Amino acid sequence: MRIDIDCLRDVLLYCINNLDYIENGYIWKCQYVGLDDMYKSVEFQQYKKKDIMYSVLKLKESEYIKISCEQPKAETYIDSCLIIDVTMKGHQFAENIKEPTVWNKTKSIANKIGNHTLHFLEGIAHDVAVEIAKQTISAMMQQ
Repeated sequence: MRIDIDCLRDVLLYCINNLDYIENGYIWKCQYVGLDDMYKSVEFQQYKKKDIMYSVLKLKESEYIKISCEQPKAETYIDSCLIIDVTMKGHQFAENIKEPTVWNKTKSIANKIGNHTLHFLEGIAHDVAVEIAKQTISAMMQQ
């Protein structure tokens, strides 16, 4: 099965935007993201359920997210789970890919090279973001 990199990006950004901590007196309550939440969300209507599920699995496998209540356990698929956290590694990747300009350039480079691994995408996105920052700094310095 192939990774839909747009779906993967949307899953990661959705988790960042929807995971939360709610203070209840002196106790914190976690607002988790369920796999079923993504299936029902308007943001994911363009994706097949299996692409969303597979993206969650690959983000977990690559240590970008943490999940619990995974059902069934020890399988190559999941019927349900709760995404309980985005790791620091996940946040760093998301920061590099959240801007559409960076993401589109990253995808374009990955498509030309033919490499869509998460590690490679992460490296390209970082390099693209740095290059855009350099161009912005240069333009500002000339003003």
